[in-house]
Amino acid sequence: MKKKNKTRSVTGLLFGFMERVSGDHVGAYATQAAYFLIMSFIPCILFLTTLVRYTPLTYNVVRDAIVAFIPENLQSFVLGIVVDVYKRSTAIVPLSAIVALWSAGKGMQSIINGLNTIYHVKETRNWLLTRIYAVFYTLSLVIAVIVSLLMLVLGNEIQKVVSRYIPFLGRVLGKILGARALLVFGVLFLVFLMLYKVLPNRKATFKSQIPGALIIAVAWSIFSYGFSFYFEIFPGFSNMYGNLATIIMVMVWLYICMNLLLYGAEINAYFEKEFRIAHKSVQELLAHEKEKKQQENE
Repeated sequence: MKKKNKTRSVTGLLFGFMERVSGDHVGAYATQAAYFLIMSFIPCILFLTTLVRYTPLTYNVVRDAIVAFIPENLQSFVLGIVVDVYKRSTAIVPLSAIVALWSAGKGMQSIINGLNTIYHVKETRNWLLTRIYAVFYTLSLVIAVIVSLLMLVLGNEIQKVVSRYIPFLGRVLGKILGARALLVFGVLFLVFLMLYKVLPNRKATFKSQIPGALIIAVAWSIFSYGFSFYFEIFPGFSNMYGNLATIIMVMVWLYICMNLLLYGAEINAYFEKEFRIAHKSVQELLAHEKEKKQQENE
């Protein structure tokens, strides 16, 4: 009987979660964010690639980063843009930067509005200040991408220095740098954690945002792999839509990814009480075990 009640409780939580997702209009905010981010997609790639030319990064490093972060069926489209930028002059930088920042800023603003709705808070911050924050967070993500690429370049040098003084740590670092999937997952987790913490108009701890960021980082990685695998196994989609297939795939991929991003916030908001109870139970259990061991030692 207890097991049945527990099952009902879990089922009720899941149905309640889906009802809240629908009530918070997650799909609508995901659509807005995806639309503006798609508008910023090409100018952002142009801008980033042009900036990268002033760093020690080579085309091969940029290509490897694209292969790591973007589904396989979209890679040829993005790589074509990158190759074109490497052949052209830097005159496109100002226009690309303006278009990319405006579009991405609007997309980030849609995400902020969605997160505020999910956490049931009103936006009381100044409108202009909020837009500046949106552009700032967009720039922060751009810088994070460049820093990540630099780490890929300098990673081996760092590993050599660490190995010279701490051989064991150097070997561990070498394995981590060699695990591309782990690095991508780590970057996704940190990005989601930061977004959930700083974007909504509410105060929250990083610890409270970990569950949603962790779950969605896993879901994002699995979805991107499955998305690429599906179009590799079933090429009929590309044959049907021809050159438009890549654009459609970008739209579908980004739309679902924006949904996943907002679902992570819903997980944190809806299951916040359950996570807090579970955390308290674990702490009490650990304290009980520690006390029990102390009594046994005495």
